[in-house]
Amino acid sequence: MGRETQLCFTLEHWCLWRSEATPSAGCWPAGEVLPCNGGAADVGFLPMMQRRRLSPLGRAASAVAWRCRQVGGDMPSVFFSRHGESQYYFEMLEGLAAGEEVSPSRFSLSVHNAIAGLCSFHGDSFQPYVSLAGGTEGLFAAFLEAAGLLLESPRTLVVCYEQPLPGAYRDYAASPRITWALGMVLAGGGTGPKLRLARVGGAVGDADADEPGLVQAIRQGRRSGCSRPGSSVWRWSLDDA
Repeated sequence: MGRETQLCFTLEHWCLWRSEATPSAGCWPAGEVLPCNGGAADVGFLPMMQRRRLSPLGRAASAVAWRCRQVGGDMPSVFFSRHGESQYYFEMLEGLAAGEEVSPSRFSLSVHNAIAGLCSFHGDSFQPYVSLAGGTEGLFAAFLEAAGLLLESPRTLVVCYEQPLPGAYRDYAASPRITWALGMVLAGGGTGPKLRLARVGGAVGDADADEPGLVQAIRQGRRSGCSRPGSSVWRWSLDDA
């Protein structure tokens, strides 16, 4: 057994969107499931020109981040995606292989912090944000970063989002079956459900191939479980205050 690290947050609010219909009954408390909306997250809160710049993944992340900020106000944020805008950069690589030039606009929207930047812009936020790929810790790296931000702020927004990888990558990396995004408003104290996470080091097998176990637990109402994002195991539990 490797070294164990424990984190504890007050879960003030969560918001989940998935590209297929998801029942809201039986999910974790203190949150909501946004409508599937035909497989494209509703971003009607944005002006038309801003909506047109968003990819399907960007729409998903923006929708949950916007809703969480409506509930918790402006706050520092951590954005996580293992592969980000994989459709965009794969199309650019194919274009380069065919001798085409790269669109500056498409390039700017494909970098890993593009979605975090757009969400900050949409929300008129002047709070700091971080964009992570997570490495072998998967989305749990976002919670480590959030714990650091909570040392200087009463609450932090965590936004995790993924989409299916282009077919050329799927033999080499785990890929979700659908597009999804999860936002969480976390606090270091106060009242509300307590989300506890503990890391147990050591290689333990294959990474999660679809939605991380934590996301599945939220929508299935399971209050405890574990996930294997790569080189470690993360155990979590949700306790009533």
